[in-house]
Amino acid sequence: MQPLSSTMTRAVPASPDVLAWQPQAPADRGPAGDFAFFREPLRHDSVLRDQWSAAVGNGSPSGMWSRFVHDVGERFFKGSRKQRVMDALVLSLDLLPERRRADALGCLLADGVEGRAAVEEFWPYVGMDRIPEVDRARVRRLLREYEIGR
Repeated sequence: MQPLSSTMTRAVPASPDVLAWQPQAPADRGPAGDFAFFREPLRHDSVLRDQWSAAVGNGSPSGMWSRFVHDVGERFFKGSRKQRVMDALVLSLDLLPERRRADALGCLLADGVEGRAAVEEFWPYVGMDRIPEVDRARVRRLLREYEIGR
């Protein structure tokens, strides 16, 4: 068996009696790895991703956004503060369709101190390279408007 390296952290069954190691995706390293219990189901659940995409498409003041955040909190973060939900969503922006990432960032920033704190703390791990070129000017404006990174 191959020794475990820093990039090989998740076991996946290759057959019933053999264990193989799957390299960890770059986006799952760092703080995002702390939210694997949320990221993995989100990665594989197209309905949940579609709900998130629809919620951010309707904007932060919409009931759909509030309901989505509440439902995610109840399903994955029962008993946790809203801050933890916001942290997980920021660190999972890469799992959304590219065209929705700027919308999601806007919703997170507009959703009170928890969303702003999550973006402030974790934006260096997310970064502009995960935002489509067409949305980067908008994202820069949002970051300036909410004084992220100052």
